[in-house]
Amino acid sequence: MTAHTAVIYLPGTAALDAASLTVAGRPVVFRAIAGAVRAGADRVLVPVAFRELLTPAFASAPRVTRAVEWTDATTPPPGDALLIPATAVAGPGAITAVMAARARATQAAVVHQAAREAGMPIVAASARFIDALWPLLAPGAAVGSALDDALSAAAVTRVDDRSLVHAVHDADSAKVGERRLYTTLGSAIDTPFDTAFHRRFSRHVSRLAVALGITPNTITLASLLVGLMATAILWRATPLQAAAGLVVYAIAVILDHADGEVARLTLTESAIGEWLDIVVDTVIHAGVVLALGATSAAVTGQGIGLGIAAALGIVASAVVMKIWPGLAMPDRLGAAIAGVGNRDGFYAMLIGFILVHALRPDALPWLMILVAAGAHAYWVGRVLYRLTRGA
Repeated sequence: MTAHTAVIYLPGTAALDAASLTVAGRPVVFRAIAGAVRAGADRVLVPVAFRELLTPAFASAPRVTRAVEWTDATTPPPGDALLIPATAVAGPGAITAVMAARARATQAAVVHQAAREAGMPIVAASARFIDALWPLLAPGAAVGSALDDALSAAAVTRVDDRSLVHAVHDADSAKVGERRLYTTLGSAIDTPFDTAFHRRFSRHVSRLAVALGITPNTITLASLLVGLMATAILWRATPLQAAAGLVVYAIAVILDHADGEVARLTLTESAIGEWLDIVVDTVIHAGVVLALGATSAAVTGQGIGLGIAAALGIVASAVVMKIWPGLAMPDRLGAAIAGVGNRDGFYAMLIGFILVHALRPDALPWLMILVAAGAHAYWVGRVLYRLTRGA
């Protein structure tokens, strides 16, 4: 399918009420539209009956607003299109899978099998298939039985995909859909500790932010403030103060995870937000290692220079990551380089610093040598990998 046009449809007569229920601060039908946009649809045709319901949600989602076109009985059919039920909480993975299969298929339609079994098929279909249903689709009439009949009569490719597809029928199923939606908001670079710890707390922050209308960039700035507090606590810290600084740093990281979740939920990702996130993340981590150097110097008289060196390594790593964000490093060497630069390693370094500070404070300068070396190892390793093995 080359048109990348999606059509929102009502599966049944009760679907309009179900589509109006709230999932993560927005109507369910907004979630269906957002899934289509995130999957790559540049046009989303929506029955005009939803205009009043959706207008408030669109006020903070310009990306969705640009994609939506209202339909009524006079609207001409769009040609090839993707049909998405208004009562579906569907992740972009499910919709992308259907679109990709349609690009390869010769049959009249491609259907997401799990969605069909749930009574709300996600279908990528030919213009002829869409035209036959258009008298029901355009004005927003219930199309479920007609769609089932059309799928039964046509040559159909089935897609087996385990991405999020959840049918909303009532308030209870909306709550389940919201919980399932929040579990899909992780990032491709999440570490095991991110999944097990940060995401468990960041979801609560994200729920509150969506309910209060707090923007992702506001959360990012809050992360910066908390991260600077962690730096201040770690500066010339005692072991107990350093432990407190670790806790405050963890809160900053949780906020850093929440800003991305809110951006994905509200489709408010932006170039400014991306840059702000990078700058804040770099400032926090550079400040933390600089504070560790200051603590080492306060205890032993040595380490501030190593703290500065480590901070410069953090900055260099951020620059290299921005230059080559999609560099694939699939082998063991690449995995080892990536491991040096992830947050799990940063936590291990902080915990190690606290333990050495408490048990062998005279060894802090030696530890700072390792911290500085590790900060530079990531960006140097990434550059060498790019030059010798990268594409």
